[in-house]
Amino acid sequence: MTKIKYRADIDGLRAVAILAVVIYHAFPKALPGGFIGVDIFFVISGYLISGILYKGINEDTFSFSEFYVRRVKRLFPAMLAMLIPLMIYGRIVLFPDEFQRLGRSVAMSSVFLQNFMFWKDSGYFDLAAQSKPLLHLWSLAVEEQFYILFPPLVLIASKKRLPISVVITLLMVASFVACVVMSYQNRSSDFYLTPYRAWEFLGGSLLAYRHFVKGGVEPGSYQNILSAAGALTLAVGLIFIHQQDPFPGWRAALPVFGSLMVIAAGKESWINTRILSHPALVWVGLISYPLYLFHWPSLSLLHIIKGDDPGTIPILVALGITLLLSVLTYYLIEKKLRFSSSVWTLRSLVSAHILVGLAGVFIWFGMIHPTRNPSLDKYNKAIDDFNISEGFDRPYGEKPIFTKRVGGGGRQTLFLGDSHMQQYSARITKVLKNNRGTDRGGIFVTSPGVAPIQGVINDAFPGYKDLLKEFWKTLDSDQSVDRVVICANWAGVYFKTGTAYTYHGVPLDQKTAADGACGELARMVRELVGRGKSVTIILTDPCGPELNPRLFYARSFGSSFHRADSKLTAEAFQTKTRDIHDAIFGIAERNGARIIDPLKYLVEDGVCIAENEDGPIRYDEHHLRPSYVRKHVSFLDFLMQ
Repeated sequence: MTKIKYRADIDGLRAVAILAVVIYHAFPKALPGGFIGVDIFFVISGYLISGILYKGINEDTFSFSEFYVRRVKRLFPAMLAMLIPLMIYGRIVLFPDEFQRLGRSVAMSSVFLQNFMFWKDSGYFDLAAQSKPLLHLWSLAVEEQFYILFPPLVLIASKKRLPISVVITLLMVASFVACVVMSYQNRSSDFYLTPYRAWEFLGGSLLAYRHFVKGGVEPGSYQNILSAAGALTLAVGLIFIHQQDPFPGWRAALPVFGSLMVIAAGKESWINTRILSHPALVWVGLISYPLYLFHWPSLSLLHIIKGDDPGTIPILVALGITLLLSVLTYYLIEKKLRFSSSVWTLRSLVSAHILVGLAGVFIWFGMIHPTRNPSLDKYNKAIDDFNISEGFDRPYGEKPIFTKRVGGGGRQTLFLGDSHMQQYSARITKVLKNNRGTDRGGIFVTSPGVAPIQGVINDAFPGYKDLLKEFWKTLDSDQSVDRVVICANWAGVYFKTGTAYTYHGVPLDQKTAADGACGELARMVRELVGRGKSVTIILTDPCGPELNPRLFYARSFGSSFHRADSKLTAEAFQTKTRDIHDAIFGIAERNGARIIDPLKYLVEDGVCIAENEDGPIRYDEHHLRPSYVRKHVSFLDFLMQ
């Protein structure tokens, strides 16, 4: 297949991209926009691979089989070198549920569909990014999905004598517009799905068409201006784009067009020659693929074993191990297999890839188990006991409102809130399930991650637009409702320090926003009481990392597990929650509402209950297990009488 002339400065740009990503993942505060390195990779990929494609078509040497053989030899060696040891090591150090999820990720990665898996899984109950060792492979899936569709499209356009540059431009504009729109409508789709990322590859592809088909190069007088402007644009993106911003959206134009300007400037520009072509940066660029593959599993396993804050030294050690594995993979595996002409190389790579994918399936479906530790049996049972949404009408589309009706058709208790209201449904359903006729019933209107306060928002959870609308609609249409119960994770999520929730654009951890939000809650309580409703507010139940069953067992980097010596005292929890709980107490007292404080019922000898004879009473750090709620949470029963 046709080759294009090597440019050292592009490997230097690769180095900038991978270093940005690694720094961001290791020390997020050091480089807030480091994650845009992935977008730089997309542009470089679009430029180089499209250049090969265009030259092959123009010279009538293009072959689909050869194109995809090159992709296999480029991707599979390093990927297999990462996945196989990860599965072996994961079997030793991961809990059963973690190992099962790893198998699922491996299986989906083997068919380049892991971006769909992470997109489908994203949401309030999703696990933290650090607990997903293969999360970074979403970008590889997007890239391969693009290259499954793009070459046939270009070939068809060429045979139909369509203007390829116009076709690419139209597709690029359409993808960019869709990306911007979706960044405000569904950030998860915008981030993970190929149609909203395609314009980044197409930008590189369009530049490749200009360079390799039309022969266009930038005049020498513009080269330094272009490279400087591109470098400045990239710097702005790396410093000023933050994780909380809707992304990719229009903000991705910074890394995309910055990269395009740097590449378009050519290897003769000062920045490209003196900086990007420096041997040190070029070397990092050459090992950038295995470095990308290994860095995230290393950091993820560190966080899984040592917790959210493992410390600077362990992180640096993990990065050192990453560098060593990357160098060994590049020189001993990738270089040897990528350029091998033996027919057995391709067969071996494909066979190994299939076997790894099958191993992932076997792990996913429980046919391959991690190292057995009987002391974890109760832990595993707790982790599996998480379905607090059982019996709810599941939401579809863009309105994630969970509703449920239980009990009789007489007077109704209306339960409003987030997942902390949902978690109590197991007990409420147990109490009301045998009610018939004119007996009391219960109505749930809930939305995970959504505060039941007007004006409090977090764009990651679009239910804030509809939760209160559905609540007032239900209240107005059902005159049998005489009690309203409001529950949310007030202290654990919404009003905590560093919260992502805002009130009219101001974070809720600032006093002005907190006061405004509490004022809204007070107004709602006043209106409900004014309508003759009995109002009860449930405070935050004890929560925190000390109560998370995933952290009950301290792990080493070998196979040893031991019970961690951690506990949450009632005094410590009250200290963390005092400000917002005192404010809610005041709202209730001034407006005729009642307060339920779960802490009174979930504490023994001054220590928050973490487990009982059945094991942990929670399945994560915030939510009580349905089986525990059903059996023990009797302090809500009077609301159903």
